[in-house]
Amino acid sequence: QITSSMNFVARVEENLRDLGTEARRKHPGVKEASERAILTLRTCQAKYVAAVRKATSTPGSVHPTTRHFRSQDVLRPFLLAANYPDASARILDIALGGIELLLDGDAVCDGDEMHIVRVLGIQAGVCCDTLGRAESSSGHSGMRAGVGAAGSAAAGAVGAVIGGSWSVFGGSSGSGSAGGATSSSGGETSSSD
Repeated sequence: QITSSMNFVARVEENLRDLGTEARRKHPGVKEASERAILTLRTCQAKYVAAVRKATSTPGSVHPTTRHFRSQDVLRPFLLAANYPDASARILDIALGGIELLLDGDAVCDGDEMHIVRVLGIQAGVCCDTLGRAESSSGHSGMRAGVGAAGSAAAGAVGAVIGGSWSVFGGSSGSGSAGGATSSSGGETSSSD
């Protein structure tokens, strides 16, 4: 379990470095957020190691999990990058991969699911707009229904992401509703101790 947590940290840090490198010219705010997130990740890692030592020295204690790495500062650069409708495919790939990694590791703060859904909605809208422009320029007006279907498919994909990961946020699996989401804690870093 300790090894898998350290692998988790290494993968998140690699994603943050890659994101900072890709975003440095066009999106300098993402690069700066990535650098801050790496520092926060290292702080969380030091707290995690201390918690592991404490759990090891206390019989019957439960070892900490990757939940220990919950921090809005670590999620922020991925959200910032995915927030840009004009982000490159490479930046989006890294950002969405980072979000998925944090979700899989249960390392997303309570209340941040609404921000994840928002950026997924932005990118779904960009995809639908791109499809609409491509169909308009090709002169296939009969394919307008296809754009509507693509929009529905994109909305369904967002719903599937919510439904598939909703249990991470305390909801029942497959509920597909963010209605019970709590609000974010104002951008402050938080982590489980």
